[in-house]
Amino acid sequence: MVSKKTLIIFLIVLSLLIIMGCGSDTSTSAISFYSTATGTGYLRKADTLWILNLEGNYTDMGRQYGALLKDELISMFHQMDNAIGYEKNRDYVNLIGSTMDERERQFLTGMSIESGLEFSKHEFLNAALFFMYAPGGCSAFAAMGRQTESGFTIAGRNFDNPKGVDGKYVNLLRGKSILVIYNPREQFNGHAGTHRDNSAAVMTYIGWFHGLTILNSKGIYLEYNNATNSIPMIKEDLPSLLRQFKDGLHQNLYAAFDSDSLDEVHTALTGQASVANMTQVADKNHVWHYERSPYENSRKLPIGTAKGYFYYDNLPDMSIFTNHFFFADWKKQQFIYTSPENDSGSRTFARLINLQRLASGAAGKINVEIMKVVMTTHLLDNGGGGPFIGWELNNPDVTHFTTVTDIANKVMHIYPYVDGGPGQWTAVHLNMEFR
Repeated sequence: MVSKKTLIIFLIVLSLLIIMGCGSDTSTSAISFYSTATGTGYLRKADTLWILNLEGNYTDMGRQYGALLKDELISMFHQMDNAIGYEKNRDYVNLIGSTMDERERQFLTGMSIESGLEFSKHEFLNAALFFMYAPGGCSAFAAMGRQTESGFTIAGRNFDNPKGVDGKYVNLLRGKSILVIYNPREQFNGHAGTHRDNSAAVMTYIGWFHGLTILNSKGIYLEYNNATNSIPMIKEDLPSLLRQFKDGLHQNLYAAFDSDSLDEVHTALTGQASVANMTQVADKNHVWHYERSPYENSRKLPIGTAKGYFYYDNLPDMSIFTNHFFFADWKKQQFIYTSPENDSGSRTFARLINLQRLASGAAGKINVEIMKVVMTTHLLDNGGGGPFIGWELNNPDVTHFTTVTDIANKVMHIYPYVDGGPGQWTAVHLNMEFR
């Protein structure tokens, strides 16, 4: 006699196998699953992209993660320890850890239970981006309304990160890109009151709780760019800033969990962040982005209205930016790079100009396929081309992955690049992933 629980698991697995057949542009490996008291987690791969679907309270979702990716988490910790140094960064890890939301603490605790790694080692893994990030790259482009074929928002982003000496950071992240779908099964009561705990799809790296591209089950999209070309972090300020404010990566994730509308996202992101960043926010009908500083409250730039100190402007119904601010009157701002002739190592201005040129050529007809082409057009040695930073370019950064999100249909198209060379696009239908 087959138990009821076994039958339910079988039916869910069968459903996911059917989903995978129509939801991916590439071949997808078989599912692994791990059940806990409040839900079951599922892991599969599409080409080089990991896809992890979690369900339950935060501790149980962490346990599912830790069990399903135990070997990868242990391997990644050792690689990161060798590249960055666990012991020498313990004080910094503890400082970042002190800013955690309780949900995150419970999640990492669950991971630790199943992975066998100490909680502090998961904190270290979770903080990986903070150790790697230098001036950095990243490019973002969203179009809506009259600029898209459907009239609804299409959002693209490139996640760029420093290569590091001898490519150590790229090699550290090679094959580690992962789409994590959180399906919380509790209304968590935290310091900010009762949270809704929406399901959220988070494009990130193995071991990171936060995400770089996020879409929640209410159709709210958030994307994160570093902005230290605009406001370099003053190192002596960091401890006090971290004690006062969360970093933008976690603020974005908590906003996705807790917000049912863009108004609620705006409330969550109007304050300060511990590190300068730029965040794009959208639903199927609206887009804007924030310039966020550690030294004063966020500034909101509605779509098509980014017209600041520098000479470039965005087209109507388009939000395009790289990783520096449009306005030059921020407190303690230090605009080291101010023009195409005085550009950053990651070619911040060149990438922006290229994106705006490509967007102008596609004006009024943006769809998913055109957005894919725009975002993966390679930057050239002479600064022309597009925003995509290839490995072969003499550039301190490289594009790790590109996401193109069809918000109205809740489909995220993902292109992992440095995970073994040029990858393939994978389309993940999030309506079938949210539980």
